[in-house]
Amino acid sequence: MRIVQGRQRRSGVVLPVVLVVLTVLTGMVIAQMKRTATDERVAANVRETVMLDNAVQATLRWCEWHVIERPRNTVNVAGTAAAPAWRIAANWSDATSLNFPGAALVPGMSGDPACVIEDATCELQPPISPTGMDTNGCNGIDSRWRKFRVTARVRITAPDLPDGVREMMAQSELRLFAD
Repeated sequence: MRIVQGRQRRSGVVLPVVLVVLTVLTGMVIAQMKRTATDERVAANVRETVMLDNAVQATLRWCEWHVIERPRNTVNVAGTAAAPAWRIAANWSDATSLNFPGAALVPGMSGDPACVIEDATCELQPPISPTGMDTNGCNGIDSRWRKFRVTARVRITAPDLPDGVREMMAQSELRLFAD
């Protein structure tokens, strides 16, 4: 009888030890699952950011090409030091910007690309042309010199955000000598 009682005491210790080990393992598995879900969300955000950057850079290059091809026929807007043209919402309308609604600049992404082109020629500082040239431009600069500030914007739908839109912008400056 004594042998049977000793075995029962020893087997009673195993149950609590197994329960503690299972609790620790369950906690580790749950923590790893949460980490994996977070890593997947971070990877998705990085992928979307790279796609948006590619789309806005492609839009910017297209708009730069448009300005280079037709510098005197480019619809441009004015801005000030206090309110740059790209910050004024009305400048993003179809009449004052280059818009390409529904264009897919990156495969699988339709991002409503648009550009605002600001004529910043008056920011150029003389002397920029050799003496004896046409000085009828802004600040006495040869009127054939032009400076444009091009701002591109791509917007996509983002149901995870309160306003439902995610956007990215890029900007460049062009200095041209146009005959």
